[in-house]
Amino acid sequence: MRLAAIPFALLLAAGPLVAQAQPAPNHAMHGTHHGYENRATILSLSETAEREVTPDLLRARFAAEASADTAAKAQAQVNAALEKAVAKLKAAGLAVATGGYNTWEDQPRGNDGKPTGPARWRANAQLTVSSKDSSKLLEAAGSLQQDGLLMQGLGFEVSRELRRSLEDELTKEALARLKTRAELAATALGQSFDGWQQVRVGSGPMPQPRMMQMAMSAKAMAAPVAEPGSQTISLSVDGDARLK
Repeated sequence: MRLAAIPFALLLAAGPLVAQAQPAPNHAMHGTHHGYENRATILSLSETAEREVTPDLLRARFAAEASADTAAKAQAQVNAALEKAVAKLKAAGLAVATGGYNTWEDQPRGNDGKPTGPARWRANAQLTVSSKDSSKLLEAAGSLQQDGLLMQGLGFEVSRELRRSLEDELTKEALARLKTRAELAATALGQSFDGWQQVRVGSGPMPQPRMMQMAMSAKAMAAPVAEPGSQTISLSVDGDARLK
Protein backbone atom coordinates (compact mmCIF):
# COMPACT_ATOMS: atom_id res chain seq x y z
CA MET A 1 0.00 0.00 0.00
CA ARG A 2 2.85 2.41 0.74
CA LEU A 3 4.28 1.73 -2.70
CA ALA A 4 1.02 2.90 -4.33
CA ALA A 5 1.15 6.18 -2.40
CA ILE A 6 4.58 7.20 -3.69
CA PRO A 7 3.52 8.34 -7.21
CA PHE A 8 0.67 10.31 -5.66
CA ALA A 9 3.09 12.13 -3.34
CA LEU A 10 5.44 12.85 -6.22
CA LEU A 11 2.57 14.27 -8.23
CA LEU A 12 1.61 16.58 -5.38
CA ALA A 13 5.20 17.79 -5.10
CA ALA A 14 5.44 18.52 -8.81
CA GLY A 15 2.21 20.49 -8.94
CA PRO A 16 3.58 23.87 -7.73
CA LEU A 17 6.56 23.60 -10.07
CA VAL A 18 4.31 23.22 -13.08
CA ALA A 19 2.25 26.25 -12.02
CA GLN A 20 5.36 28.48 -11.76
CA ALA A 21 6.36 27.60 -15.30
CA GLN A 22 3.10 28.95 -16.80
CA PRO A 23 3.25 32.17 -18.95
CA ALA A 24 2.79 35.43 -17.04
CA PRO A 25 -0.71 36.99 -17.18
CA ASN A 26 -1.37 39.47 -19.96
CA HIS A 27 -1.45 42.49 -17.62
CA ALA A 28 2.09 41.68 -16.41
CA MET A 29 3.39 41.53 -19.98
CA HIS A 30 1.90 44.94 -20.76
CA GLY A 31 3.67 46.40 -17.75
CA THR A 32 7.14 45.82 -19.26
CA HIS A 33 8.69 47.01 -22.50
CA HIS A 34 12.26 46.18 -23.51
CA GLY A 35 13.37 45.97 -19.90
CA TYR A 36 11.49 49.08 -18.60
CA GLU A 37 8.90 48.61 -15.86
CA ASN A 38 6.58 51.26 -17.33
CA ARG A 39 6.12 52.39 -20.87
CA ALA A 40 6.62 56.14 -21.47
CA THR A 41 5.69 58.38 -24.35
CA ILE A 42 8.84 59.96 -25.81
CA LEU A 43 8.30 63.34 -27.46
CA SER A 44 11.06 64.88 -29.61
CA LEU A 45 11.19 68.69 -29.57
CA SER A 46 13.48 71.48 -30.72
CA GLU A 47 13.78 75.20 -30.01
CA THR A 48 15.96 78.08 -31.23
CA ALA A 49 16.77 81.34 -29.49
CA GLU A 50 18.12 84.36 -31.38
CA ARG A 51 19.60 87.77 -30.71
CA GLU A 52 20.22 90.71 -33.00
CA VAL A 53 23.63 92.08 -32.08
CA THR A 54 25.87 94.88 -33.28
CA PRO A 55 29.29 93.42 -34.21
CA ASP A 56 32.00 94.75 -31.94
CA LEU A 57 35.17 93.84 -33.86
CA LEU A 58 36.48 95.44 -37.04
CA ARG A 59 38.95 93.48 -39.16
CA ALA A 60 40.94 94.69 -42.16
CA ARG A 61 43.10 92.70 -44.56
CA PHE A 62 46.05 94.24 -46.39
CA ALA A 63 48.61 93.11 -48.95
CA ALA A 64 52.12 94.36 -49.58
CA GLU A 65 53.28 93.80 -53.17
CA ALA A 66 56.51 94.43 -55.04
CA SER A 67 58.05 93.75 -58.45
CA ALA A 68 61.77 93.65 -59.31
CA ASP A 69 64.24 92.06 -61.69
CA THR A 70 65.29 89.54 -59.02
CA ALA A 71 63.40 87.59 -56.39
CA ALA A 72 65.66 88.93 -53.65
CA LYS A 73 64.87 92.54 -54.51
CA ALA A 74 61.13 91.94 -54.65
CA GLN A 75 61.18 90.12 -51.33
CA ALA A 76 63.29 92.83 -49.72
CA GLN A 77 60.74 95.47 -50.72
CA VAL A 78 57.85 93.42 -49.34
CA ASN A 79 59.74 92.68 -46.13
CA ALA A 80 60.45 96.37 -45.59
CA ALA A 81 56.80 97.28 -46.18
CA LEU A 82 55.60 94.61 -43.75
CA GLU A 83 58.10 95.61 -41.09
CA LYS A 84 57.00 99.24 -41.30
CA ALA A 85 53.30 98.36 -41.25
CA VAL A 86 53.58 95.96 -38.28
CA ALA A 87 55.57 98.51 -36.27
CA LYS A 88 53.01 101.23 -36.99
CA LEU A 89 50.06 99.03 -36.05
CA LYS A 90 51.63 97.79 -32.82
CA ALA A 91 52.50 101.37 -31.83
CA ALA A 92 48.81 102.21 -32.24
CA GLY A 93 47.88 99.33 -29.92
CA LEU A 94 46.24 97.25 -32.65
CA ALA A 95 46.33 93.46 -32.98
CA VAL A 96 48.14 92.40 -36.15
CA ALA A 97 48.93 89.06 -37.73
CA THR A 98 50.84 88.29 -40.91
CA GLY A 99 49.42 85.85 -43.44
CA GLY A 100 50.49 84.22 -46.69
CA TYR A 101 53.74 85.08 -48.46
CA ASN A 102 54.29 84.32 -52.14
CA THR A 103 57.07 84.91 -54.66
CA TRP A 104 56.85 84.04 -58.35
CA GLU A 105 58.43 84.80 -61.70
CA ASP A 106 56.34 86.80 -64.17
CA GLN A 107 57.49 86.24 -67.73
CA PRO A 108 55.66 88.38 -70.34
CA ARG A 109 54.77 86.34 -73.43
CA GLY A 110 53.12 87.03 -76.75
CA ASN A 111 50.23 85.20 -78.39
CA ASP A 112 52.67 82.63 -79.71
CA GLY A 113 53.86 81.86 -76.20
CA LYS A 114 57.34 83.28 -76.76
CA PRO A 115 58.90 85.73 -74.26
CA THR A 116 58.45 89.37 -75.22
CA GLY A 117 60.73 90.91 -72.62
CA PRO A 118 62.82 90.27 -69.53
CA ALA A 119 61.24 88.31 -66.69
CA ARG A 120 60.15 90.12 -63.53
CA TRP A 121 59.91 88.73 -60.05
CA ARG A 122 56.88 89.52 -57.92
CA ALA A 123 56.33 89.11 -54.19
CA ASN A 124 53.15 89.39 -52.19
CA ALA A 125 52.43 89.16 -48.45
CA GLN A 126 49.26 89.62 -46.42
CA LEU A 127 48.59 90.97 -42.97
CA THR A 128 45.41 91.31 -40.94
CA VAL A 129 44.66 93.91 -38.30
CA SER A 130 41.68 93.88 -35.92
CA SER A 131 40.34 96.05 -33.13
CA LYS A 132 37.18 96.82 -31.17
CA ASP A 133 38.10 100.49 -31.59
CA SER A 134 36.91 100.99 -35.16
CA SER A 135 37.95 104.65 -35.31
CA LYS A 136 41.53 103.80 -34.42
CA LEU A 137 41.68 100.98 -36.94
CA LEU A 138 40.22 103.05 -39.77
CA GLU A 139 42.74 105.80 -39.09
CA ALA A 140 45.58 103.28 -39.18
CA ALA A 141 44.15 101.72 -42.33
CA GLY A 142 44.24 105.03 -44.13
CA SER A 143 47.87 105.47 -43.09
CA LEU A 144 48.80 102.03 -44.43
CA GLN A 145 47.14 102.82 -47.74
CA GLN A 146 49.23 105.96 -48.01
CA ASP A 147 52.30 103.81 -47.41
CA GLY A 148 51.41 101.79 -50.51
CA LEU A 149 49.66 98.75 -48.98
CA LEU A 150 46.53 97.51 -50.72
CA MET A 151 43.41 97.00 -48.64
CA GLN A 152 41.84 93.73 -49.76
CA GLY A 153 38.98 93.52 -47.28
CA LEU A 154 37.30 95.39 -44.44
CA GLY A 155 34.43 94.19 -42.29
CA PHE A 156 32.80 93.92 -38.89
CA GLU A 157 32.29 90.68 -36.99
CA VAL A 158 31.18 89.46 -33.57
CA SER A 159 34.12 88.91 -31.24
CA ARG A 160 34.61 85.55 -29.54
CA GLU A 161 34.01 87.09 -26.10
CA LEU A 162 30.70 88.66 -27.09
CA ARG A 163 29.55 85.52 -28.87
CA ARG A 164 30.25 83.31 -25.83
CA SER A 165 28.40 85.70 -23.54
CA LEU A 166 25.40 85.70 -25.88
CA GLU A 167 25.45 81.91 -26.22
CA ASP A 168 25.23 81.55 -22.42
CA GLU A 169 22.09 83.71 -22.42
CA LEU A 170 20.61 81.95 -25.45
CA THR A 171 21.21 78.52 -23.91
CA LYS A 172 19.13 79.41 -20.85
CA GLU A 173 16.38 80.90 -22.99
CA ALA A 174 16.23 78.01 -25.46
CA LEU A 175 16.16 75.36 -22.70
CA ALA A 176 13.38 77.20 -20.85
CA ARG A 177 11.34 77.39 -24.04
CA LEU A 178 12.00 73.70 -24.72
CA LYS A 179 10.66 72.73 -21.29
CA THR A 180 7.59 74.95 -21.75
CA ARG A 181 6.83 73.27 -25.07
CA ALA A 182 7.20 69.82 -23.49
CA GLU A 183 4.73 70.73 -20.73
CA LEU A 184 2.24 72.20 -23.22
CA ALA A 185 2.48 69.15 -25.46
CA ALA A 186 2.03 66.80 -22.52
CA THR A 187 -1.12 68.63 -21.42
CA ALA A 188 -2.52 68.54 -24.96
CA LEU A 189 -1.94 64.78 -25.02
CA GLY A 190 -3.61 64.27 -21.66
CA GLN A 191 -0.33 63.38 -19.97
CA SER A 192 2.29 65.08 -17.82
CA PHE A 193 5.93 65.98 -18.37
CA ASP A 194 8.19 63.50 -16.56
CA GLY A 195 11.70 64.74 -17.39
CA TRP A 196 14.16 64.36 -20.23
CA GLN A 197 15.42 61.25 -21.93
CA GLN A 198 18.24 63.32 -23.42
CA VAL A 199 18.93 66.95 -24.41
CA ARG A 200 21.35 68.26 -27.03
CA VAL A 201 22.63 71.84 -27.10
CA GLY A 202 24.24 73.27 -30.22
CA SER A 203 24.96 76.65 -31.74
CA GLY A 204 23.82 78.27 -34.93
CA PRO A 205 26.12 79.05 -37.83
CA MET A 206 28.77 81.67 -37.17
CA PRO A 207 27.81 84.92 -38.92
CA GLN A 208 30.28 85.63 -41.69
CA PRO A 209 32.18 88.93 -41.53
CA ARG A 210 30.75 91.46 -43.93
CA MET A 211 33.92 92.14 -45.84
CA MET A 212 34.03 94.98 -48.33
CA GLN A 213 36.33 93.82 -51.09
CA MET A 214 38.95 96.35 -52.22
CA ALA A 215 41.61 96.09 -54.87
CA MET A 216 42.07 99.70 -55.95
CA SER A 217 45.33 101.58 -55.95
CA ALA A 218 46.14 103.19 -52.62
CA LYS A 219 46.77 106.53 -54.35
CA ALA A 220 43.23 106.53 -55.78
CA MET A 221 41.52 105.66 -52.52
CA ALA A 222 40.58 107.86 -49.57
CA ALA A 223 40.68 106.60 -45.99
CA PRO A 224 38.08 103.83 -45.56
CA VAL A 225 34.70 104.25 -43.88
CA ALA A 226 32.80 101.39 -42.20
CA GLU A 227 29.54 100.94 -40.28
CA PRO A 228 28.84 97.77 -38.29
CA GLY A 229 25.14 97.18 -39.01
CA SER A 230 23.71 94.15 -37.17
CA GLN A 231 24.04 90.37 -37.21
CA THR A 232 21.96 87.51 -35.83
CA ILE A 233 23.36 85.06 -33.29
CA SER A 234 21.31 81.90 -32.82
CA LEU A 235 21.48 78.78 -30.67
CA SER A 236 19.43 75.60 -31.04
CA VAL A 237 18.53 72.88 -28.56
CA ASP A 238 16.60 69.67 -29.03
CA GLY A 239 15.59 66.93 -26.65
CA ASP A 240 13.49 63.85 -26.04
CA ALA A 241 10.91 64.45 -23.30
CA ARG A 242 9.31 61.64 -21.29
CA LEU A 243 5.55 61.87 -20.79
CA LYS A 244 3.49 59.81 -18.40
